[in-house]
Amino acid sequence: MNTNKKINLQTSSYPKAMQQFAMENFNIKYLCAGLMAISFFLLVLTLYLVKQGPLVVAIDSQGSVAKIESKITDLQIEAAIKEYVNYRYSWDEKTIAESLAKAKFFVLPSLKQSFEKSTIEVQKFVHEKKVKQRVYPKSVVVDLKEKKVTVLADRITEFDNLKAATEMKIIFNFTTDNRTVVNPWGIYITKETEEASR
Repeated sequence: MNTNKKINLQTSSYPKAMQQFAMENFNIKYLCAGLMAISFFLLVLTLYLVKQGPLVVAIDSQGSVAKIESKITDLQIEAAIKEYVNYRYSWDEKTIAESLAKAKFFVLPSLKQSFEKSTIEVQKFVHEKKVKQRVYPKSVVVDLKEKKVTVLADRITEFDNLKAATEMKIIFNFTTDNRTVVNPWGIYITKETEEASR
């Protein structure tokens, strides 16, 4: 008699247990779908933020966010041109590719392909002859009206155990564009002419 009661109780509770399992299974499916949707959204957001690049925030000496001046000064142009000259003309056979890649950040984007073509022969010559060159700007004259910069520099070139020191004169035409992490001045070179110094 007791055995029959136990069987009746177990069979009557069986459909409720199945119903409970089905409900839990249904809830888990919805929870997994929700988590997958959130993960997909976070992945898209991460890719978007990576593509945007880092935000550059200027800090003043007191630790507060500094006011960024939109006006570009002679000193900023001079600093940008000196940085470019350092990358463009100071290198050796091991560092020339990296230096020219950094110099390219100061060239107007529409002219980058021309810049790359113009440096192919230089790189080839440097690798073949194992040339080492250093350039030291000694005079930088900025003409804001004409958007032109004239640089006089001492150039020291070494190859085949020979060393030569010459003076070089470079005239740059520039324009202004967006400031970036690699070019915080926003100065972009549109034309570069090397002239014989007198």
